[in-house]
Amino acid sequence: MEAQLKLLLAAILVPFAGMLILALAYKLLFLCMSRRGTAIVTATVLREIQTSDEDVQRYHRLSIRFEVDGRSYDADGFDEQVDYAVGSEVTIRYRRGNPQDVHIGYWSSLWMLAVATALFSSFAWFAVN
Repeated sequence: MEAQLKLLLAAILVPFAGMLILALAYKLLFLCMSRRGTAIVTATVLREIQTSDEDVQRYHRLSIRFEVDGRSYDADGFDEQVDYAVGSEVTIRYRRGNPQDVHIGYWSSLWMLAVATALFSSFAWFAVN
């Protein structure tokens, strides 16, 4: 019975840990291929999603404008927990050869993914072995 449980855990946990590792690798690759910059918030819209009868999830959808090599770019669809004022500056990371591939708050999501990957992979390793 214990061997079957370990096999079941391995079948579930190891592929999921592998997906987390691939996601972390992609984030690190983007970090290596990107540059840091500053953008100006051009619009912010409060979005609310009813997740249950009493629970409402709130986030702010941002639109930004930034310049790369004298050319101006607009981007939108960034969902943030923080309500940035229109006209405020935000730190971005954009891909060197493709400035339209831009991210806000890259470090916070990278660290959360790295910690989750380490914890989940460790749990998968100890559960299987």
